[in-house]
Amino acid sequence: MRLSDVVINNFCSCDPVRISLSDFNPIVGYNNSGKSNILRAINWLLRKSVLPNYMFHDPTNAVTVEGTIEDVDLQILPPNQQQAVAPYLNNGSLIFRRRQPSPGCPVGQLRIDVFDGQARAWVDNPAGLDNAIAVLLPEPLYIEAMEDAGEDVGKFGAKNTIGLLLKHVLRRINASNPAAIDVMSAALAQVSGHLNGQNRIEELAGFETEATSAIASFFPGLSLHLSFAPPEIEDLFKSSTITLSDAQGRPRPFTSFGHGAQRSVHMALIKLLADLTGGAAGNPGGTVVLLIDEPELYLHPQAIELLRESLLSLSNQTFQVIFSTHSPLLIGRAHALQTRIIYKNADNKTAVRERLTTASAAFAAHEHHAEAVFSIQSATHLLFSEKVLLVEGKTEQMLLPHIYQAVHGHSFAHDKGCIVSGSSSSALMPMMQILQSVGFAPKVLTDLDFIFKVAPKAGLVNPADQDFVACKNWFATQSGALGIFLDTSGLPTRKGPNGEISTYSSAEAFERMAAAMPNEINALVQMLRQHNIWVWSGGAIEVHLGIGKNDQDRIGFLNTAMQVGNLNHAARPQDLHDLAQWV
Repeated sequence: MRLSDVVINNFCSCDPVRISLSDFNPIVGYNNSGKSNILRAINWLLRKSVLPNYMFHDPTNAVTVEGTIEDVDLQILPPNQQQAVAPYLNNGSLIFRRRQPSPGCPVGQLRIDVFDGQARAWVDNPAGLDNAIAVLLPEPLYIEAMEDAGEDVGKFGAKNTIGLLLKHVLRRINASNPAAIDVMSAALAQVSGHLNGQNRIEELAGFETEATSAIASFFPGLSLHLSFAPPEIEDLFKSSTITLSDAQGRPRPFTSFGHGAQRSVHMALIKLLADLTGGAAGNPGGTVVLLIDEPELYLHPQAIELLRESLLSLSNQTFQVIFSTHSPLLIGRAHALQTRIIYKNADNKTAVRERLTTASAAFAAHEHHAEAVFSIQSATHLLFSEKVLLVEGKTEQMLLPHIYQAVHGHSFAHDKGCIVSGSSSSALMPMMQILQSVGFAPKVLTDLDFIFKVAPKAGLVNPADQDFVACKNWFATQSGALGIFLDTSGLPTRKGPNGEISTYSSAEAFERMAAAMPNEINALVQMLRQHNIWVWSGGAIEVHLGIGKNDQDRIGFLNTAMQVGNLNHAARPQDLHDLAQWV
């Protein structure tokens, strides 16, 4: 049972936003894209409060947040609440919403509605529904990015981190140390006797007499009685607070430590909660929604990875974990395709991209596209970017950041860009299509052979194009003189039919053809450029740099670029400038 779908209307920058949810939900996006607003909206859906004016995108319209609870378990509800919920279930799911008609309205005007699937209409606040939802999805555990951790850790709260942990400790005491429970219960019974019983403190009875006498002058015949709820062991836990001691052993208030220490302790206790609860976090049957805004704040990389495992563990129990993050370490390769990417659209409203897994599923079904899906899944940093450049391999990944820096005076990441490497040129088009299908506008940088080996199959180049045919004819007429072997498609290959080795590698053969056919190659390159694909007209990047295809030459080029502060030592520096501007 979990919250599977949320629709947010008129809440801050979310107007509207629909986001589907699973058990473990990373949410990424640039600052001010609306990630925190989504968490706040989900929190408001499950925890009633009156919204002020500034949280309405349009103060003249109502705020509504809809939620779908899937796989509803009616058995955890009392009979009267089962009767309130059952008529509105559709295939085991319950759709409900919280609604506030205007900013700062009286709390009584807030409504919980349920969607009637048969009538295809919202039903206004059926009796018992609010209480039933509170059992199915209790008040969430919400940790804001800049929140004082002392509120969630420093003192007991019914639904905060330390409160849930202490409830677990109390259950452990009840199960494993009944003698201690008996002693404390007896002591509390004595306290209760002094408050209400035969051993009642005389001053309490004296106060009742004095108060009754004072009342009698106004209302004769009325008497005042002072009653105390019998103290319970749980009440002792509720009054607890947390202190920390440093290496010198002196206890200090939790809030006296720095933000880094507070956040580290906070997340460590969430990890402990994951380790201890095992699905019993004080909520029999229902699901606790854990909302955390930037949980990685102030944590070092190893701690972030430990936290990720803890959040995953919680999501496999009776917690649904929803968090925003700026850290790829908090996502990991396993959940990269399921991450929700948030951005601001042209109207400056929050929008949500489709998950990469949605588009990847169709490609993964084809074995020859598996490498493209794997490449995207491995590049978790692309989730945090708006510009994506797809390249073939390590050479471009090594050199392009420095080329971009030299031309623009700042990094590609500064412009919200990232470089993602595919395992081969054949993976680039599937990768491009996957990213395009979820709203990215990726560009491709590739070697010259892409035009002849990949572009025709992708429908980017017509094999009957005169420039395409002319280049292939060059191979046919020159292969014998140059000692170049051709495959069945008429393109260079390293080995001949009897295992002979060609005088030139395939890459070198394409470079020679490019040098001999510049006009034809330029026409084909410009054709691909219209599809956001940059092809090295000289064959490969090394031709334009004027270096060999080895790491020593690549590092030497970069060292010179850093020393002189420009790219003028390249064989074709203008090409590098043009590329950096095009990206």
